[in-house]
Amino acid sequence: MEDKRKLLDQPLHGIYIPIGLLLFGTWLFSWSYMPYTIAFIVVIVSIKYYSALQRRLSIDKNVWRDFELIDRTLIAPMTSIYRFKLNREDEVLDCPTGHHLACCFTIDGKDEVRFYSPILNQFDMGFFDILVKHYENGKVTRKLAQLPVGQTVKFRGFVGKLDYKPNMAKEIGLIAGGTGITPILQVITRVITNADDNTKIKLIFGNETEKDILLKNEIDEIASKYDNFDVHYTVTYPESGWVEEGKGSKGYVNKEMIEKYAPSVDDENMLFICGPPEMKRSLFELTQEMGWKKENIFCF
Repeated sequence: MEDKRKLLDQPLHGIYIPIGLLLFGTWLFSWSYMPYTIAFIVVIVSIKYYSALQRRLSIDKNVWRDFELIDRTLIAPMTSIYRFKLNREDEVLDCPTGHHLACCFTIDGKDEVRFYSPILNQFDMGFFDILVKHYENGKVTRKLAQLPVGQTVKFRGFVGKLDYKPNMAKEIGLIAGGTGITPILQVITRVITNADDNTKIKLIFGNETEKDILLKNEIDEIASKYDNFDVHYTVTYPESGWVEEGKGSKGYVNKEMIEKYAPSVDDENMLFICGPPEMKRSLFELTQEMGWKKENIFCF
């Protein structure tokens, strides 16, 4: 059965003989129709090729598919990056900006589904990465932590409501908490890798401690290379010298930080917020009190 399925996924399977007969018939009965025959063949081959490629795409929004875990890297206390293999070595995970993958484990006879944002890199081929924070009582994160390399996990996607378009705002303020940085990082990546996107982006990234700041080296590198990106960090429990040395602020993201480090309130500007539910709820309310319109605020 699997061999038949692979055969069907070959772009030109099943059309060699019909094309040959069509060309021979046209040549035999009416040579003047040959240009029309060739045009018809081009259309049929294109449709067949596109259909086969679609079947070969790894991710499907309606079907759970198994993906092999090929690597796991601990990047912070209780936080890891998991790398999964795609079907083809030349395939890039074409995830829409700000969208998620659904991940499913069957635990005690019940399907447990969680949503994770892939870490996007347009140059990553043949695999995709997800960032996962582990919780002591987390059913799915505990399963992931115990999963041996070489085993598979079920995914489907993509899930999300953000419809990002280049230059959809003059400036975008990005507010992230913890692992909420992942979809925010997708937005940053889309902007800086598109020369035609002139959006100015400003990130406020909150965490408990400096050690909890995920992907800080990558974020700092982006900030040093791109003039249209700024970042400000804030931690709840800073070490000595954190504030004094200008590394960042102390405490949760608040009104003063948003006024100082996010774009000004303007119909041409937007805010994207991602983090724990309570953080998103409180900041959604706070930013509206500051004058931001609901339609200019997006919470992941």
